[in-house]
Amino acid sequence: MRSITPKLTPELLNHYGTKEVDKADAFPVRTFRQLVEHVARLAYINNDEFLFFRGQSNDYRSRAGGTTLYPGIYRGDAIPEREIRHRFDMLDQACKLLIEKWRSQSLEGLRDIRLKRYVQWSILQHYEVHQTPLLDVTHSLRVACSFAQLKRTGGTAYVYVLGLPHVTNRISINSEHEIVNVRLLSICPPAALRPHFQEGYMAGTSDVTTDFDSKTELDFRNRLIAKFAIPDTVAFWGGALM
Repeated sequence: MRSITPKLTPELLNHYGTKEVDKADAFPVRTFRQLVEHVARLAYINNDEFLFFRGQSNDYRSRAGGTTLYPGIYRGDAIPEREIRHRFDMLDQACKLLIEKWRSQSLEGLRDIRLKRYVQWSILQHYEVHQTPLLDVTHSLRVACSFAQLKRTGGTAYVYVLGLPHVTNRISINSEHEIVNVRLLSICPPAALRPHFQEGYMAGTSDVTTDFDSKTELDFRNRLIAKFAIPDTVAFWGGALM
């Protein structure tokens, strides 16, 4: 995927200093209200991008010290090609089982399930059945924060702001930026309810599976605009007037 150069507010520029966003420490915020205010300013100055969010309990770093945001199927250091191919073989088997299960239960949406691999991948990933080449993101900042705090350790959680191409269809493929974005609300059959609670999207590098020049081209840190550290406590939500 193509990289972007984020436009940052003075507060974020001062915090990150000369470091790139992925290599800097996350910007700390105390409340959800403060986070919304920061994101609102980022959305205004990065108006060529459509902002999405991802929440995590940890800020996973590469050996070079930068944040990594790989889709699950590509995660791990120095993964041999045979392992990647094995993961995709297992994913293909899971897709076939999903189709058969859908057919046997006479669930609505069989045609989409049978013909569109992005639908298959989205359901398998979203329900944590198997890792895919897609990354879970959301258009809801509240949902991202909730996911970040899911383990409730009482420490620090992380929220990432990603700039992606604007969504034009339920499956949007931007060939210029080499990104596919799947709107789960539009693509998942009604029997799959979880996306309707989470305003879920899934993004990946279009037309790339096991054949790529460098794994870094699959890393969504290429689209990272900002990262925030939030308290992993209920107090974070206090005073959120939404």
